[in-house]
Amino acid sequence: MATKAELEAELLNLRRQLAERSSQHVDAREEAHADPSVDEDMVEPLKGKTDWEKEVSEIMAELEHLPHKQQLLIALGAFAIGFLVGRAR
Repeated sequence: MATKAELEAELLNLRRQLAERSSQHVDAREEAHADPSVDEDMVEPLKGKTDWEKEVSEIMAELEHLPHKQQLLIALGAFAIGFLVGRAR
């Protein structure tokens, strides 16, 4: 069984790693947007598609995690859909 000091040291290490990853992710994003050699007129048509793809991936990720986070909401939604389908016939 791990001691409290060992757990605190591991927690500190994990927090440090998380902070490093977050800063690397932000730095990579800033570098991608700060490229002066890219013509803004060429990037503008692609910007919408990239944003759309980003939004879709965020929605899909949220939908994947929704049943685990809010089981009651999923159950009520399924009941409501079943009720509406039953009333439509």
